[in-house]
Amino acid sequence: MPPQVPMVMPVPDRPLGCPPGLEYLTQVDQLLGNQKVELMEVFMGWEANNQYVVKNSLGQQVFFAAEESDFCTCMVCGPVRSFLFHIQYNLGQEVMTLSRPLNCGSFCFSCCLQELEVQSPPRNPIGYVMQNWHPFLPKFTIQNERKEPVLKTVGPFCDCKCCSDVIF
Repeated sequence: MPPQVPMVMPVPDRPLGCPPGLEYLTQVDQLLGNQKVELMEVFMGWEANNQYVVKNSLGQQVFFAAEESDFCTCMVCGPVRSFLFHIQYNLGQEVMTLSRPLNCGSFCFSCCLQELEVQSPPRNPIGYVMQNWHPFLPKFTIQNERKEPVLKTVGPFCDCKCCSDVIF
């Protein structure tokens, strides 16, 4: 009897200019990121490196994202810490890296707003996410590799919701 071959989701053709491993993004209209809960964070209030499972609208896992930060930065800087996120396709191949430097992101300090560099493949910048100053709303501009604005997004008035989704 011939060996069984596992069923693998077919990889779509890669459009011109699309980095390898991201061709699936050309076919979806929604991605959902679910943070894996760390018991240390829940019970002790300690910040830890975050991990996310990224799914499509059918609930199928598409990517896995893992944060790389040191313990001291997590504890001292909390949610505004610098980080490096490694995003892997289901086959374990790293397809994207998100890099954020340490900035306070406070509405009081418009000179130190959050920024994020998106690289794909790693070490090749393809875009940026820049926080826009606003006293009450989380506002961001998505930029292309030349730092030209492409999209803008605005979050809810109160983006601090425990155990619920924050929708932009």
